[in-house]
Amino acid sequence: MADELRPALHLTADRGWVNDPLAPTWDGERYHLFFQYVPDSVEWAPHCHWGHAVSDDLVHWEYRGIALAPDGEDDGVWSGSMVRHDGGFRVFYTAVSLDDLPMGRVRWADSPDLSPGSWVKGDVVVTAPPGADVTAFRDPFVYRDGAVWRMLVGTSLGGNQAAATSFSSPDLSEWTYEGLAASRSSALTDPLWTGTLWECPQLVTAGGARVLVASVWAEDALHHVVAALGTTEGPTFSPRSWQQLTVGQGYYAPAAFSDAEGQPCLVFWIRGLLDRSAGRAGALSVVHRLELVDGRLRLRLHPALATRGRERRDAANAAIAEPADLGDGPVRLTSRGTAALTVSHEEGKVVVEAGAEVVAIEASPRGVQVLVDGPCIEVLTSGGAFAHALPGPTWWDDRAQGADLRWLD
Repeated sequence: MADELRPALHLTADRGWVNDPLAPTWDGERYHLFFQYVPDSVEWAPHCHWGHAVSDDLVHWEYRGIALAPDGEDDGVWSGSMVRHDGGFRVFYTAVSLDDLPMGRVRWADSPDLSPGSWVKGDVVVTAPPGADVTAFRDPFVYRDGAVWRMLVGTSLGGNQAAATSFSSPDLSEWTYEGLAASRSSALTDPLWTGTLWECPQLVTAGGARVLVASVWAEDALHHVVAALGTTEGPTFSPRSWQQLTVGQGYYAPAAFSDAEGQPCLVFWIRGLLDRSAGRAGALSVVHRLELVDGRLRLRLHPALATRGRERRDAANAAIAEPADLGDGPVRLTSRGTAALTVSHEEGKVVVEAGAEVVAIEASPRGVQVLVDGPCIEVLTSGGAFAHALPGPTWWDDRAQGADLRWLD
C-alpha cells in the first residue's frame, strides 16, 4: 500500500530536508534533477548540500546520493544552475559563509558525466559588484547567448529593490560584470508586487517569447512566483508585462529546463510537507510545462504524467481529476470520508479549499487540472497554480464529486 504520509510522485528524501529544485537536465538518455538538501534534519539549516536524482520518464525519480557538500571554502552549497560544455557539465552554485549568509559568492563544480562521486569543485568566479549597494546576492543562472555565456544572479539593492545582476564570459571561467539585467522597486504594486529580492531568477523561452521567472522574497519571508514577458538585448531584459505564476504559500523557487522535446518546463519546491516520525520534510512538485496562451503564461501538468492515468486504482494513492467545466459544479475529494479538497468556480474565480487553506484565483472554469498524491495537492488554472501539503495521513477515497479520477503510481 502507498504511504499515507509520503507522496509517490513528488520527490522527497528518505530522511532530511528538501527545498529548491536545481539544474534539471535531459542528458540525451535520461533526466537529472538536483535539489537543496539538509541531511538528517526536518528544518532548514545553512549547511545545504545538493542531492541528486534521476528519471527515465519525468514521473518516477531515483535518488543517487549527494552530489555537492560544504567544504572548507564554503559553509553551505546553495542554489544555482548547470550547463553543458566541451568537458562535460559545469554547475554554478551559491557558496555561503556563516558570517554573512545574504552575500553569496558564485563558485563552480565540474563533472564529466553527472555520475555520483565525479564532481570536482573549482574557484569562486563571481562576487557582488562593489559600489552597487547590494544587500543580498545569490542563485546564479547561466545560459548561452550566441558566442558568450551569460549569468543572472538574484540581487537586492538597498534592501528595497529586487534585481537580477548580469555577468558575461567567453569561457565559463572569466566573468565580467555588465550591470543590471532587470530590476523593480518594492514600492510598485501595479499589476503586482515583486518584493525586495528575486530569488532564483531565470530566463526561458515559451511560445517564442522571452520570459523572466523569479521567486519573490522580502524581509526573510518567501512569497509567490512571478513571471515577466519581455525582450532581451545583450545582458538586458526589458519586461513588458508581469503576472503571478503561483498563488498561495505552497510553490516556490522553480527550476527551468527544456525536456526531450525541447519544450520549456518548471519544477517547484512544495513547502509544508512534514513527517517527523520518518525524519523528512519538503517535496518537489511534479514537472510542469510552461505555455503561452493568448499572451499569458500558463502552467500545465507535463504530458508524461497527464496522459498516464488509469481507471483501475489498485494500490495507488495519487490521481488526476480534470473537470470538464467547474461552472457545472465543484469538484470535491475526500480522504477516508472527510472533506479534504474542494475546487469550485465563483464570481469569475477558481476557489480552492485544501484542508484549512483557501485561495481564490481569477481564472476560467475550464481547463483546470487537479493532482492529488498522498498529502500533496496541486491545482493548475489559467490564472495561476496552487500547491498545498496536508498536515497528516491522507488516503484518498475511490471517487470524487464532479470529476472522474485517473489513478497514478
